[in-house]
Amino acid sequence: HRQTSSNRALTFNSNLTLRNLLTRTKNPPKPENIPNAIYEIPCGDCPGTYCGQTRRPLHKRIAEHQSFTWRANNIPGEEFQFKSGVAYHALTTGHRIAFESTSILTNAQHPTQLDLLEHTAIKIRTPELNRTHSAPAIQKPWAIVLPDIEVAFRPRPAFPPSATELNRTHSAPAIQKPWAIVLPDIEVAFRPRPAFPPSATELNRTHS
Repeated sequence: HRQTSSNRALTFNSNLTLRNLLTRTKNPPKPENIPNAIYEIPCGDCPGTYCGQTRRPLHKRIAEHQSFTWRANNIPGEEFQFKSGVAYHALTTGHRIAFESTSILTNAQHPTQLDLLEHTAIKIRTPELNRTHSAPAIQKPWAIVLPDIEVAFRPRPAFPPSATELNRTHSAPAIQKPWAIVLPDIEVAFRPRPAFPPSATELNRTHS
């Protein structure tokens, strides 16, 4: 705590304790399930990318791009490529779209912010797969702050590797240094137990 000018003490309390760390069970939602996203899809065979927005969970929009791409390449005469810049690129170049490497540039707090964020992504990142090379129209005063908005983009995998794949790397998630000293205390809470314990009948057989 610290002393204020009025001689009243202010106390700062953190809810992050060892007890809370060990008892938290609720997992955050997967990135692809969070709505109101600005996303970027890369081509697997060239440096081109596609930037878009969606109000729905991202995985649903990516599934649409995948469907349009497959149909554009496998159903002659249909114009699915015109429904997706990604599908058009795949059809006209024969390139493979790396859907598995899709990134989330940022998530909007409200759907009304999506046009501005997508405008920024297209103007600043110049994605080659966006066929029109145009961005949603915004009011001119916003143009001068586009670089400031772009700074907030922190690309992260939309489909991160599973826990099993992470374990294959034999690496642990990074933690803040102060927590390192309590790792032995946390380990004490690990009490391995059988996932499929023996039944009472099996126990009686082993002790007879």
